Amino acid sequence: MKNLFNKLIRLAFVSLAFIIIIDSPALASAKQSTIAIVPFTMNAEKDLTYLQEGILSMLTSRLSWENKVSVIARQETAAAVKTVAPPLNEAKARKIGEMLKADYVLFGSLTIFGNSVSLDAKIVDIPNTRPPVSVFNQSQGMEEVIPRINLFAEEINEKVFNRKTAVRQLPQQRVPTQMPSQYMHPERLLSGEFVGPEAGIGGGQGAGQGGSSFIMTGRSDRAPGFWKSKNFRFQIRGVALGDVDGDGKTETVIISNHEIHIYRSEAGRFLKIKEIVGAKHHKYIAVDIADIQKNGIAEIFITCLNTTRKSLQSFVLEWDGSGFAPVAKDKNWYFRVLHRPELGHMLTGQKKGVSDLFLGGVYELTWTGSGYEAQNRISLPKETTVFGFAMGDILNDGGESFVTLDDHDRLRLFSVAGEREWKSEDRFGGSENYIDLDSAEKKSEFEDRIYLPHRIFVTDLNQDGKTEVVVIKHSSISGRLFRRFRQYGSAQFESLSWNGLGLSENWHTRKVSGYICDYAIGDINNDGGLDLVAAIVSKRDVIGQKAKSSIITYDLSPLIGKK
Repeated sequence: MKNLFNKLIRLAFVSLAFIIIIDSPALASAKQSTIAIVPFTMNAEKDLTYLQEGILSMLTSRLSWENKVSVIARQETAAAVKTVAPPLNEAKARKIGEMLKADYVLFGSLTIFGNSVSLDAKIVDIPNTRPPVSVFNQSQGMEEVIPRINLFAEEINEKVFNRKTAVRQLPQQRVPTQMPSQYMHPERLLSGEFVGPEAGIGGGQGAGQGGSSFIMTGRSDRAPGFWKSKNFRFQIRGVALGDVDGDGKTETVIISNHEIHIYRSEAGRFLKIKEIVGAKHHKYIAVDIADIQKNGIAEIFITCLNTTRKSLQSFVLEWDGSGFAPVAKDKNWYFRVLHRPELGHMLTGQKKGVSDLFLGGVYELTWTGSGYEAQNRISLPKETTVFGFAMGDILNDGGESFVTLDDHDRLRLFSVAGEREWKSEDRFGGSENYIDLDSAEKKSEFEDRIYLPHRIFVTDLNQDGKTEVVVIKHSSISGRLFRRFRQYGSAQFESLSWNGLGLSENWHTRKVSGYICDYAIGDINNDGGLDLVAAIVSKRDVIGQKAKSSIITYDLSPLIGKK
């Protein structure tokens, strides 16, 4: 009996020791969750390595939890990241996590363009297939982004690691005593030293209320989002949107000198679908997209100039189920698709003559079953070309009127009867897209290059029955002093509407650095909302310099429904 009692005592001590060991920090550490934090991808013109390091340090300090969560060493994570090709996505994050034997992988990107900042971050659960915890935010300046990262870390602690932390709200907006900068260290911004909107921007009654936006409407609660693509190492000449393969999704078609690049925005990624390379002696002047054949697949219209023969060799491509095949080629037409709010898309065209760059008038082109043929000639003001006008109920009187850009970049508004209703004092447009004239086409010894005006959109974005005219407004580096040379350094968009006396401003975007060569309005990211899509040239394609271009978008959803 005594031996049995001693055995029970020893067993109790062994069990107690086992419990103590199990609960000890040394063994508990074996149960720790491990997380790999990948340095955020920084999309910006300046070197933001210090900001990248600051965000990494901030996330490391906030997610580390003694005996519970450990962050894998930066060197190990960096070595694993080098084994996968950018850009990083969920599948590649899982591969990195498996290599590091991590439980979680956190990655993201920060895009800075001008004063606009976009944050996109995710944490992936490696052993499980549940959806990642993610955060996406767009703001003006870093004053909101860094608090967002902090809240994201707190959300991870709570939802992923069941760690309760004191919830920190985004700082209250106030007018700062010093303007914040998106290049400031994140911890300094998080401390609340610099918060609030940019005072006085926008000029309207909403200036100084809430965060500043890219589109200035006088209402800070209507701030639209902003997105920028990667940089392309070629000079974009034109851009258009449409469903070119009949899958119900919008594609983005970009043209360079003699190449066509087709992209689709899916799940936050801008994916290349197709690249079509043309002849080197071709110069692509314009691109348009519309389903003129009415078969559910939009055609791609390319205005193409043969620089050797000085003739037009325009063509039309359409998806045939396996590729983009020509349905018309070697056409002597300048193409332009007009977007009319009431009547839909209309294909227009104008021919090139032997001694005239633009021959005769502008015609509506329709599909006849075998080609695109001219139907009705459009009655336009004198000297108006196919590239320099748009039409719609601009006067809001139930009829169609015309808005044009003249040779001096002034907007002109004409009634359907051809009477001029208004002319702008300001200059709009501002194009670097040109055609060099040969000796037969010159009307004077000084005229050897013709610049083609930008497209104009006539639309009703907010469905309030009031037509808007959306145009580009460039600021010129060289001014408009030279006949042959033009170069623009910054631009903005403006929306104008008829007020009974003239076209007055509804809203304008902030100025962006660079030259906007073309733009479109549509659902570029297939989320059901409208976007204003601009193709920006940062560096021209000249001798000794490689071109640099990109696509930027402004989310117009906050403006939709504003009445």
